[in-house]
Amino acid sequence: MPSIAELLAIAKGHHRSGQVAMATQVYQEVLAQEPTQSEALYLLGLLAHQSGDLDIAIQYYRRSLASQPAAETHNNLGAALQQKGQLEAAIGHYQVALRLQPGHASANVNLGTTLLAQGNRAAAMVRFQRALQLNPALPQAHTNLAHLLKQQGREAEAIDHYRRALHLWPDNPETYKHLGDALQEAGCMDEALALYDQGLQRHPSHSTLQGSRLRTLLISGNLLQGFAEYDPWRLAQQERSFSQPAWDGSDLMGRSILLYSETGAGFGDTLQMIRYAPLVAERGGRVIVECQSSLVRLFQELEGIDTVVARGDRLPEFQVQSSLLSLPLVFGTTLATIPASVPYIRVSIATNQIAVCLPESGFKVGLVWGGDPDHLHDQDRSCPLVELLPCLQIPGITWISLQKGSHCSELSQIPPDLVQDWSPYLTDFGETAAAIASLDLVLTVDTAVAHLAGAMGKPTWLLLAYAADWRWLMERSDSPWYPSLTLFRQSRRNDWSELCERVARALGTLAGG
Repeated sequence: MPSIAELLAIAKGHHRSGQVAMATQVYQEVLAQEPTQSEALYLLGLLAHQSGDLDIAIQYYRRSLASQPAAETHNNLGAALQQKGQLEAAIGHYQVALRLQPGHASANVNLGTTLLAQGNRAAAMVRFQRALQLNPALPQAHTNLAHLLKQQGREAEAIDHYRRALHLWPDNPETYKHLGDALQEAGCMDEALALYDQGLQRHPSHSTLQGSRLRTLLISGNLLQGFAEYDPWRLAQQERSFSQPAWDGSDLMGRSILLYSETGAGFGDTLQMIRYAPLVAERGGRVIVECQSSLVRLFQELEGIDTVVARGDRLPEFQVQSSLLSLPLVFGTTLATIPASVPYIRVSIATNQIAVCLPESGFKVGLVWGGDPDHLHDQDRSCPLVELLPCLQIPGITWISLQKGSHCSELSQIPPDLVQDWSPYLTDFGETAAAIASLDLVLTVDTAVAHLAGAMGKPTWLLLAYAADWRWLMERSDSPWYPSLTLFRQSRRNDWSELCERVARALGTLAGG
């Protein structure tokens, strides 16, 4: 019978070559001879971990530790617990690993990522820096440190660490994306595009890398190429399909066409692209629009639309179809040809239940400070309400909250007489539009209300995060999509305070005039 050492050598060979079943069998033979053999238990845990079976991995890691404490086992057990969301337990195991082996670079990185997940950025940065002192060739440490430096506005240092990570790990598509994104946000468009292309040569199907490349094309104003690549990339990710053909922009000759809002599209996307509906109608067809239910009543009054259907309801008959997000490509949209005739959404103030409550005189401003909490970048796009106090305390302004959702709770953090809360009355976008029509100005972060107010031609000040969405382009204070918008951009990443002070000065001048 082979010895335990011989069996372990055989099992490790199978493990290295990816023969999981054979490796597992031989590890189990080791345990049949010695049930507490710590290395076999650890390696069985590692196999399960690599296969994604976290519960089994945790069981084996714990059995191994019961037999023999080891830094690497504590580190891997911490990683498995971290993946299951058990952050405090993970931190405990990383700390034990570092007590057993203070020079364990990976345990420092893992502890740093867990601390970061808890919001402790300062402690996380210490761990990443310590990991690089121990092992400067650890790409994960460079990448995680770069993320933190980027959040602090230290872009040059972040780019340097992303470059080092890419040099150390040239086959990792995420590193191409991170470095490319940092270069794009620094305004190095050509270098960013070249980097994305290099990454896509290695990983042609990497969706988020493709998405970053598309965003760079669009935000730089290259709409023709951007939309030409954006359309097939986006539609390939849609689960929905139609038997009717996609519209190519040709004369409709009386046929019915369905314009639909994609499942993943936000309210802002739909409000922005509905501007094309009258142009579609001019091609000689009957236009049916399928959209989110809270937009139905608003869209029923729009020019060029014959029928509006809520997403999920039964559709009438149609002969061709197009996603609303495909229309910029169909019409060959460039910066110079964006259909920006506003208002393209009109409402009657009389439909609103509370506009009559407004004072007849004075300057009336609608306010939205938070976006969709489920949005991937909501933390970046939403401005804490308390940061807006310099604006809210300007004399002579009546403030109206048009905010919806969980961000409304922030009203409790400011004096109660500063802002009127209209959220209970804003039951759909028709009511919100009527409220906007009764105001002098809308002050909002990047959310659907910005698109609605812009589509109505209402003077609107838009507060943008440092890395803004592609549709707001780079550095501009105006928008070719919405002539009535004025853009205020963060000058430093995550710094809402300086931006709100700047807006307050401009608002004081406007209100005084």
